[in-house]
Amino acid sequence: MTITNKSVQVGVGVLIMHAQKVLIGKRIGSHGANTWQLAGGHLEFGEEFEECAIREALEETGLTLDPASAKFVTANNNLMTSIDRHYVTVFVAANVLGDTKAKIMEPLKCEGWEWVTLDQLADNNGPYRPLFSPFAKLVEEYDLKALFAKST
Repeated sequence: MTITNKSVQVGVGVLIMHAQKVLIGKRIGSHGANTWQLAGGHLEFGEEFEECAIREALEETGLTLDPASAKFVTANNNLMTSIDRHYVTVFVAANVLGDTKAKIMEPLKCEGWEWVTLDQLADNNGPYRPLFSPFAKLVEEYDLKALFAKST
């Protein structure tokens, strides 16, 4: 067995939901550039998944999420061999409290935010392609319609 300094990182993707739509943004300036993503980031030591989701949503979009609605959805394993990274991505869904106008809080990381429907997310030939790999895996493998049905 070979021991390396490589490690697995934990990312949290946030399904920010409002009026049967989810907020996605276009990545720039890092791995996954020019792909569509959810708000999110790295889980900090001692942080609950839902706390991370609420913090990252505010930091990246300026939106306040309803803590009572924040719920673990699923997780997936992402081996990004082309960039020598390995992530476990945890997905949390939450509803917006108040204003739904997302702001570009990190202009070096995100080109802009858009509210999209599930049909737009499912359209492999639509304008919201390509998706960031962990998000693409979620869209491909998870029943988002059931999740949206629970949130209304």
